[in-house]
Amino acid sequence: MKRVLIVDGELSSRRHVRYVLERQHDMVVVGEASDALTAVSVMRQVQSDVVLIDFGLCRQLAPGGLVVGGAASRRTLVMVAATEAGAIIEAFRLGAHGVLLKTADPESWAESIRRVMDGQYCFGDGGVAVLLDAFRASFAAPKVFSGRDYRLTTRELGIVSGIVAGRSNREVGRQLSICERTVKHHLTCIFDKVGVSSRLELALFALKHGLSEPESCVRQSPAEWNVAVEERRAVAAAHAR
Repeated sequence: MKRVLIVDGELSSRRHVRYVLERQHDMVVVGEASDALTAVSVMRQVQSDVVLIDFGLCRQLAPGGLVVGGAASRRTLVMVAATEAGAIIEAFRLGAHGVLLKTADPESWAESIRRVMDGQYCFGDGGVAVLLDAFRASFAAPKVFSGRDYRLTTRELGIVSGIVAGRSNREVGRQLSICERTVKHHLTCIFDKVGVSSRLELALFALKHGLSEPESCVRQSPAEWNVAVEERRAVAAAHAR
């Protein structure tokens, strides 16, 4: 049973969330809080697996690490009124495991909680795009493309580039002329090699470590792509001498 704590200044919002969660067979609401001080008190009194917290209150509590980063096993979902880029980036920076619209449908609420409890991040399609854009900007310095340190094959590097570009497994498979099941198999191997557990984590890891090829290279055919990779590796090796 997943124990959920709701932290929101609006009574109507807390009631709505409680109504939705109490109809899930695997979730129970263990407490509520309407402000930062009450939230601190409740968190010390009850054990929770997931904290659903309003973005504004999350910012108030974050400096003390009381919500995000408090208990090692506790996950945090930040509730926002709109999917604004600034709020999504700030929530992620504060350590949130996901962002959820307050107007989301009941299925989205339940699914998001289950996903973060499974160790995944849940920012929605729009949120993932915002985070990837922010990370691309922060790692804008030129990097040499290399997967040798992570034992990634040329095919696996191509799949990584497709994930960073925001493509689905089917789209990646079509681009590389392989079936969707093969893409899934490669992704499992890639996750193990680089130590991540989700597509979002893989995309962020690839951007941070320079494992993603430019978009022009991803659009090439597999044969052209392989040639481009070998050329870049040759250039990198020449510079290293």
